[in-house]
Amino acid sequence: MKRQIFSTGETVFDIIFQNNRPKNGNPGGSVLNSAVSLGRLGLKPVFLSDFCDDIIGGVIKDFLADSGVLSKRVISDCNKQTSIALAFLDENKNAKYEFYKQKPTDADEKLFSADFKKDDVLLFGSFYGIMPEIRSGIKNLLTQAKNSGSIIVYDPNFRRPHLKDLPKVFPYIVENLQFADIVKGSDEDFALIFSSDNDQKTFNELEKINPDGHFFLTKGKDGCAYYYKGEVLNFNVPEITPVSTVGAGDNFNAGIVYGIVKHRITKTVLSNKIDKTVINDIVETCVKFSQKVCMNEENYISKEFAKGFILPASK
Repeated sequence: MKRQIFSTGETVFDIIFQNNRPKNGNPGGSVLNSAVSLGRLGLKPVFLSDFCDDIIGGVIKDFLADSGVLSKRVISDCNKQTSIALAFLDENKNAKYEFYKQKPTDADEKLFSADFKKDDVLLFGSFYGIMPEIRSGIKNLLTQAKNSGSIIVYDPNFRRPHLKDLPKVFPYIVENLQFADIVKGSDEDFALIFSSDNDQKTFNELEKINPDGHFFLTKGKDGCAYYYKGEVLNFNVPEITPVSTVGAGDNFNAGIVYGIVKHRITKTVLSNKIDKTVINDIVETCVKFSQKVCMNEENYISKEFAKGFILPASK
């Protein structure tokens, strides 16, 4: 079953700080992190994003190619620079961010397009998915994917620095949730978006917006949950001592997309209840990817680790 993986999100260069001193730097951005892991898994994802042809942009472009990711939409405007994100790790290795961004301003629908086919996969999310400046382009891409019968996976990845923008972008979040077949978000995301303080309230809000959606809720060390049409499956996670939690949720997303391909999940399959053994396997893989990233200083699974998961059809 041949299918293409598409992804779209912001591109930044992450600089990791610990004890207020720079410790490490990696190409980053929520969906980019997922795409790199998927590339290392042999799935050859296409990454649609904005970054510049400056020095940092060149580093990122070469890195994506080396990881098996096809990148598109490199901006050649010499008056712009590739965005930077500073991640400050606390004592629990959780990150607080400061962003230094050059916002994309071009929502040309010709640039926000892809050759979607039935049962291809589109992964998108973060603030890039609701940025007002490019909303018409993102919506065009989602409409193309939906009309072609592709599977849409959405992670709002909504962070506190954007809370002041919530009244303006909330309708875009709702629209994205309606487009999506699968939604993955953290308890922190939905606490901000819905003022939700428990799992059931989160699932109720999501189901009101998208009655047919499949929902994954991650809760850090407290595990994760899957919800579909009133049924909840809860999962514990092994206890670890993380090096950094940057990229943990992004690699959970990579595990979902990997699971879609591995288990040959189609739009038809998603219109019904998925077998528990399949969900169990997908979540187990998601947790492995997520925790593996937490144990190193990169935002993605390593090439060596990925070798153990490459699917026969992808070799």
